[in-house]
Amino acid sequence: MTRRERVLVTDGQTTQALACVRSLGRAGHEVLVASTRAKPLAAWSRYCRAHVRVAGETSPEFATLREWAASRGVTLVLPATERACLLVNAQRDRWEAAGITPGCAPDTMLRQAFDKVRTLEIAARCGVRTPPWRNPESLDDCRAAARDIGYPVVLKSRFSNAWAGDTFIPDLGTTYVRHPEDLERAVLARRQGPYWPLIQGFVPGRGAGVFALATGGRAVAWFAHERLRDVRPSGSGSSLRRSIALDPRLAAPAERLLAAMAWDGPAMIELRDDGGEPYLMEVNGRFWGSLQLAISAGVDFPRLWVDALRGVPVAAGGTYQGGVTIRWLWGDVKRFLYILQGAPPGYPGRYPTVWQGLRELFGSQPAGTRLEAWAPDDRGPALGEWVQGIGELLEQRRRRRPAAAPRVAAATDGPTRAAAPETVRLEQ
Repeated sequence: MTRRERVLVTDGQTTQALACVRSLGRAGHEVLVASTRAKPLAAWSRYCRAHVRVAGETSPEFATLREWAASRGVTLVLPATERACLLVNAQRDRWEAAGITPGCAPDTMLRQAFDKVRTLEIAARCGVRTPPWRNPESLDDCRAAARDIGYPVVLKSRFSNAWAGDTFIPDLGTTYVRHPEDLERAVLARRQGPYWPLIQGFVPGRGAGVFALATGGRAVAWFAHERLRDVRPSGSGSSLRRSIALDPRLAAPAERLLAAMAWDGPAMIELRDDGGEPYLMEVNGRFWGSLQLAISAGVDFPRLWVDALRGVPVAAGGTYQGGVTIRWLWGDVKRFLYILQGAPPGYPGRYPTVWQGLRELFGSQPAGTRLEAWAPDDRGPALGEWVQGIGELLEQRRRRRPAAAPRVAAATDGPTRAAAPETVRLEQ
């Protein structure tokens, strides 16, 4: 193992952050957690040595976070979401000057994945199949593109997290348009400043993910799983998934794409598989929500990435166990709430019924299914999952009411399970 590091993991409310905390803590590293939440999921882990609350996802708040991390001797920061990657890279030189290595690729590399147009252009150059798509520059272009591709069409914001200079522009997510009279409203809602949404053709098939860790465009670790249930039935991350052998049909285009990007770091290549040559849907240039499944099956991506960041040679290859099934229980709760809302307007696929949702939530699961948040040696997150999830639902209700007073950022030191931890106020 490489020398012991003091690692700050951002976005502690996410499942991938929890997976990173457990992985690195078990490997002997000292792990700290940051989040916009007071008690995020990953902070419930016994491997979390300290957690800090930041008041928002802004450059000033991340500058404050950097100062706090430097004062605690942090040597490595692992951004767990796209937003955190962008915010760390916005002042990457200052993190490095503070003696902290950013655990994400430089901005010029990351934008190959975060900008969907650039991703599709790179795919075209290296012969990776994509759905028919257009990058319009006006409303008239949008209308012409939809006519050329043929309805129904899929609309995607060009950036999942577009930076407006001082804040992120909300992404309304993917939508489906069946009729020309519905196009203009959907397009204008997803326009991000000068960037118009992508227009794609709807392609059949099942969602398939290929996961990799690459250095210099060469994958040194691979993983694959099948989605048994998506959190959002119209397409999203999964709430129930199973590890499977890596299909060469899926690995080949992923390998070409990573090489063309000269990629460094973790990446999820999202594909749609109709039995023939798969379609590329998008690339996530960061750790993904189902990370724990890969670790449980035998590919410890966070540990390998920390080794690579410290210059420890990471040998390519290795095997993992197929048939490992993990359920994100709160993800199934969210899935049921999506089912109650009904299918998105214009969605052309099949959508589960309420009765099916109830069976999925309360019925029997595949044999051997493990729970994402539960671990015999780390039981706290199983409770934290529900505390955080219920808090999210209550927060959604509060958003409909007048805004509350501004939050005060605070940090909490010491093992999560220790009594009466110290509270430190972060200066703005």
